Amino acid sequence: MSNYYSGLSAPVPQTEFLKRKKFLEKTVVLLEERLAEAPDGSLVVARHAKSGAAGFYRVAHGGSERTYLSQTHGQTIRQLAQKEYDRKALKTARKELTALNAVLNYCTVDKVEDVLDRCQKDKQPYIAPVVESDERYRQKWLSQTYSQKRAQDGEKLYPTEKGDLVRSKSESIQADYLYHHGYDYLYEKRVTLYDQGQKTYRYPDFTILDPVTRQEVIYEHFGMLDDPDYLRNSLKKLKLYLENGYVIGETLLITCETYEQPFTTDQLARVLKARFGH
Repeated sequence: MSNYYSGLSAPVPQTEFLKRKKFLEKTVVLLEERLAEAPDGSLVVARHAKSGAAGFYRVAHGGSERTYLSQTHGQTIRQLAQKEYDRKALKTARKELTALNAVLNYCTVDKVEDVLDRCQKDKQPYIAPVVESDERYRQKWLSQTYSQKRAQDGEKLYPTEKGDLVRSKSESIQADYLYHHGYDYLYEKRVTLYDQGQKTYRYPDFTILDPVTRQEVIYEHFGMLDDPDYLRNSLKKLKLYLENGYVIGETLLITCETYEQPFTTDQLARVLKARFGH
């Protein structure tokens, strides 16, 4: 499986772009109407050399006419200041609208990942695509054969909605949360690590697929941190992950609990949102 894929994240659905486009189009019309009714000329501010007080001037006809506006011309000052703002806002809105239309055009463009699906089905088994579609990659990733930790005789296992058998009630809650919130995961997929140069294996609770980068993110739950032996072993495991290049919050996610502070799905939700954005 590829370690990294340069895909595009799409946290904003196309419908949100369309809403923004509609808003910008209305804004452009409003600003054009306001500018059509704005007074001639522009507003210039000049400060008195000694007092530093601001003086307002109305400039018209390419700068050839300059008229001082006293405080009694407050309405004109407001109109000309508003006119300057409206012109800048109109220019910005039009520029954003142009960029947004380009994004919407991109949303409908065929992607290189989807080329294989457009080939005849009889030919597809003979083709090695330069990159697979997200769904093809996802299905292949989920159906892969991998080494898994064996259950001990008599060990109590807990079923999950996905169909796995896990080793604790907390893990069943975690698995069901991942499943129901659209995270693709593999349970206790073996990873190869090196401990002082010696190859060793660990079985993280869950390996989660990042659908954007196609990166594998391991998730470990440390469930009995008030047990001194469990805590000691957990810290050794964590240290080993870090020594092998795993980064907490990026390729390694962690939750924990004690007897007095039990695990909650809110804890897991915050960790997943910080890493995956949802």
